[in-house]
Parts: sequence; structure tokens; C-alpha cells
Amino acid sequence: MGSSGESSATVASDGTVYVGAQLRTTPAAGKLWAINRDGSRKWSFDAPDWIDSSPAVGNDGSIYFGCWDGVLYALNPEGRKRWEYRTGAFIFSSPAVDDNGTIYVGGGDALLHAIGPDGVRRWTFAASDWVESPSIGPDGNLYFGSWDKRVYSVSPEGVERWRFTTGGEVFSAPAFASDGTVYVTSNDGSLYALSAAGRLRWSFKTEGAVLASPVTGPDGTIYFGSMDRNFYAVTPQGALKWRVATGKGVQSTAAVRADGVIIFGGADNSIRALNADGSTRWTRTTGDMVLAAPVVAPDGSIYVGCYDGKLYAIEGSGSPLSTLASWPALGGGSRRSGRAQPLADGRLLNMAIRAEVGGAANLIVGWSIRGSGDQTLLIRAVGPGLAQFGLPGYLPDPTLTIKAPNGQTIVENQDWDAGGQWPVVTTASLALGAFPLGQGSGDAALLIYLAPGNYTALIGSSVAGARGVGLLEVYDASLGQGSARLVNLSSRGFAGSGAAVIIPGLVVGGGPVRALVRAVGPGLVPFGVNGVLARPTMTLFSGSSPMLSNSSWEAGGLAGDMASAAASVGAFPLAAGSPDCAMLVRLQPGIYTVQVGGADGGTGQALVEIYLLD
Repeated sequence: MGSSGESSATVASDGTVYVGAQLRTTPAAGKLWAINRDGSRKWSFDAPDWIDSSPAVGNDGSIYFGCWDGVLYALNPEGRKRWEYRTGAFIFSSPAVDDNGTIYVGGGDALLHAIGPDGVRRWTFAASDWVESPSIGPDGNLYFGSWDKRVYSVSPEGVERWRFTTGGEVFSAPAFASDGTVYVTSNDGSLYALSAAGRLRWSFKTEGAVLASPVTGPDGTIYFGSMDRNFYAVTPQGALKWRVATGKGVQSTAAVRADGVIIFGGADNSIRALNADGSTRWTRTTGDMVLAAPVVAPDGSIYVGCYDGKLYAIEGSGSPLSTLASWPALGGGSRRSGRAQPLADGRLLNMAIRAEVGGAANLIVGWSIRGSGDQTLLIRAVGPGLAQFGLPGYLPDPTLTIKAPNGQTIVENQDWDAGGQWPVVTTASLALGAFPLGQGSGDAALLIYLAPGNYTALIGSSVAGARGVGLLEVYDASLGQGSARLVNLSSRGFAGSGAAVIIPGLVVGGGPVRALVRAVGPGLVPFGVNGVLARPTMTLFSGSSPMLSNSSWEAGGLAGDMASAAASVGAFPLAAGSPDCAMLVRLQPGIYTVQVGGADGGTGQALVEIYLLD
């Protein structure tokens, strides 16, 4: 790069690597490099002073970075300057960019600056000293530290929400847990966990100043280095999980991969990779100390700048940054946008399973309710009611049995309109937008109040030996009221090709959700299930449009994320090398379906699971 610097590399969506440099010339100068994946120069931009700011890439591909000349620069992806914004002093801070294109950056003028995508100032907020790099929380508010020893939270309009005083200067950029908890380190040697309202939840003390920013792992563990010559892993409850001696102080902010590996640089002229248990995976020697944060590209490549004036590219395992962790790297991700994903505060309004039912292919459906208080559910087992959609071969006269967590039968239903519940079932179906069931159709349905717990529905037919396509639907009839909510749907049935495809569906409302979706065949063998689907394949649809497909849960280097997600919801682990399927998805409000079949045309028993992660 010509000289050294503290700018951390950033990777754009096309794989271009951006990094700033200090050119130790007289007078001082800086350079922003744009580097191709093969290490060749794409372009460079000359600045009149050092660039220690880490570039941030906006949604439109624009590159934003600060300079010691006090200017925030905006470049297009070809390296041409779009505009420049001048502050009242130097800029060491890295910028953050929100979804609307507003750029936020701190300055040596003790101000946080909000700049529109056109380069025009929107507002400034005054601290009492140098303002460090801001982060945009999952609630959309801004969080940043200052050399005045405080952490601040400011609304997107520039109005102060709160301030929290630490025992030292705050050099770090805040990180976030998935529930909105704010993590920030301080020169007083502590890691602080603050609520989104600014209240202290806990603090963790090291024996030296902490200059590195915290990051989180897929299981919520917080990772950071200290100048006390140790690298720390701290639980979400604030307890020490482990620490590793590093020989010299650690200023480099770590990056956490989807396989659980943590990568960071050190003042001992090295780049380290630790496993999730703290054991060493590998180390690489550099020509000088590494203060910048590594970045992990989507293809698994690792890029990190060094004080020897070089940018290092290291082949990784093929694993990208963690997609499950709420804040796996400086700036939240490889583009360093400084923006957290919005809170996943939605809920499942409806879950359904359509599959072959009857004979030896009985359909077993389970779901979980979490929270407090009873939840009102409309549950329907539909066979003849599918005829109105032109679906042939439906299950005649279905029966519906609901079992409690202890296995005891709670209630049974065969004909939805034969008992005294048909008026409330009709009213609930209309209110929830469920398609109508005809009088005397033979479908089963009931309205039920259930406490939090795990429940099972068994769907069969009163016609001996009958089989056909059946649909099981579970509706949240509480219409979003109360804290109890559906968090899991699972179904075991016969799957394969053609009509024997298991099709779960769900409706998300109220906001986004994060979900783990799995299709398990070979993973059922240890539980004594025979005739399993040997090679399941799974595709997620939004409406009629495919979103994502999977035929191996370890594909894409996401095995660590998948295992952590399964453990967090109590799902049984999948064996290494098994062809079972899994995917991690963030779903906006809408209608989704999952199609599970046989990758090789085979058929057999399969378990389909959908878990909410938040």
C-alpha cells in the first residue's frame, strides 16, 4: 500500500477490497486503494492527509471514508469523487450509512455529523471531546463513544436519547446483541453491556485499556482483545468464558466466521485464528504489528492491513462472516456499513403443512408456544375442502387429534360443523382470512386455548385404509395480542418426488423474523425411524418465487452458524457430513412456503422444522 495505516479493509458486493493508507511523506498524504480479488490495483484515490478511517460501502456502491484533513469523501465505485463534506477538525472515525443513504461520522471537532446522500449536512450533535465511530442499532438509533468518557445514543433526527459515563475514553464502536443490548469497551479496561434505554446490565473488567471494538459470535458470545495481552470471550450474561494470552496487546477488532472461528491481529506481528473454544486454529506472521481489523469476504478470503505497509490476503476455509451473529465484525459486516439488522420483532400468524396422509404415511405435526398466558389457536385438518382449489386425491373425512406436552390427548375432532363450536370456528376463520369450509364437508377444525409448551397434532382419516393429500393449519387467533406466540412448526411425513412433496407454509406478520428451517432425513435414523428420505432437498418460496435452496446443511461454510442456531432453540444436532438440509433466513412480513422432496428422486420419511430464532 506504499505505507502503513490503521484503516480496516472493506469488501464490496463485487469483491473489490477498499482500504486506506498513511503515506509517510512530507507533507503528509493518504491514499484509498481499490484492489481486485487477485491483488491487482483497480484504482486509487489520493488524499492530502492520512486515511485511518475504515471505508463504508452504501447500498448503491458508493464508498465513504474520513481523512485527517477533516473531510468526509464520497466516491463512486469507479473511484471518482462524488462530493466532499468538511468538518471542523480531523476525522479518525469510520462512517456508518443507514438504509436511507444518510451518512454519520464523528470528528475531532467533538461533533457527530449527519450528512445526506447528496453531501449536504442534515444536523450535528455535540459531545465534549473527539467523537469515535458511530453504529446504527437494530432500533434505528445511533450509538457512539467519545473521548469525553461517555457513550451516547442519538435519534436519527439528532436528538439525544441518553448518555452513559464510563471510567475512560471510549475508542471503540458499539456492537449489538440480537435483542438490542449495546456492547461497548472503554479505556478503563471494561466491556459494558447497556440496554437500548442506556441502563447498565453488567460490566466485565480486564487488566488493561481496551481499544478494540467488541464483536459477537453466533451463540451470542462477545469477543474482544485488551492491552493486558489477552483476548477475551465473555458470555451474554457477562461471565468469562475463556481468555487467551497474546504476548502483546490487542487493538485489532476481531471477525467471526460462520464456522465459529475468530480472527484478529496483534501487536506481536501476527494474525491469529481461534476456534470457538479458544484453542488456536492457525497463526500467520506479518512484517509488523497489526492494528486494523480483519475482514472476511463472502468467498471466505481474509483481508487485513499491517503496519509494514502491506495488505495481506489469506485463504480461508470458504466460510464467510457469521450470518447468525448479530455483529460479527467491525461495522457489522464486510461492507462496514455500521448498521445492525432491524429487530426481528414479527410473529408467526399462520403455519400449515400439506402432505400425503393415510395408510402408513400418517402426518404428525408439532408446534411450540413461548411467552406467558394462554394463546388462542384455530387448528384445521382439511381434506375435502381442498377440492375447491382443484386439488385431486385429497384425504377423505380427516380426523384431528391434539396432544399435550405430556402426550395426553387434549381434544379430538372429526367434523368441524358437527359440534357446538362451528359458530366460533366460522367466525375465527373469517377474521383470520382462512378459506371457508363447506357445511358437511367432513373437514376437521376447532378453536382452542393453549398454555406455553410443545404440542402435537395427529391427522388421519375415519375411512379405513384411506389416504390422500391433507392440509394441517395452525392460526394465531389471538390476532397478535399478548406475549404468547408460535415459535416452531415441525412435521414428519412421507416425502419424495411428485405428489409426495411435503409443503410447509407460514405467514409472518408485525415485522421481520429470523428463522432456522430444516429438512431432516438421515438425521432421523438415530431415533429409530425406518425408511427415511436418503437425500432431502429443500426450497424456500416467497409467494411463488424461489428464494433459497439447500441440499446440505454444511453448504457454504455455515456449519457453525447452523449448529449454534439449532442449539439455541433446542433442536437436535445434525451429524457432520450428513445430507440433511438447513438454512438460516430473515423473513419480512408475507407468505412463505417450503417444498421438501428427494434430491435423487427417492422417497421416504422426512422431518421438516421451522424455528423462530428471536
